[in-house]
Amino acid sequence: MKRVLHIGSTYTFALLFIAAGIFHVIEPSGFARMMPGWPFPYVMVYATACLEWLLAVLLLLPNVRVAAAKFIAVYLVLIFPANLFAASKGIPFPGQENTEQALLWIRLIGQPILIVWAMSIAKWKKS
Repeated sequence: MKRVLHIGSTYTFALLFIAAGIFHVIEPSGFARMMPGWPFPYVMVYATACLEWLLAVLLLLPNVRVAAAKFIAVYLVLIFPANLFAASKGIPFPGQENTEQALLWIRLIGQPILIVWAMSIAKWKKS
């Protein structure tokens, strides 16, 4: 049963990352607003979309799953400042004209949850 839950959790996480990458491509301007001062913000947005897709696919491959999950955790730590910036400056969610300030701060809670989730995928051992 634990194995089924782990595989389901892994596939769900991969689907979330694929969806995130798709959303980066659909709403690039919303993500670019989160990176003022960065050179070529649209290139960064598209590059992160591709990285999310790559990591999602690697997460589905048993031989590299642990490494992929660890890279995902690191990636989520690295992009946290962009979400913190968006919350502090009131930058709405991509695809929206405005977002309640409270929701922008609540989104920050989701990032550590995703990090813990990715690490749980990385630490799962076959029994």
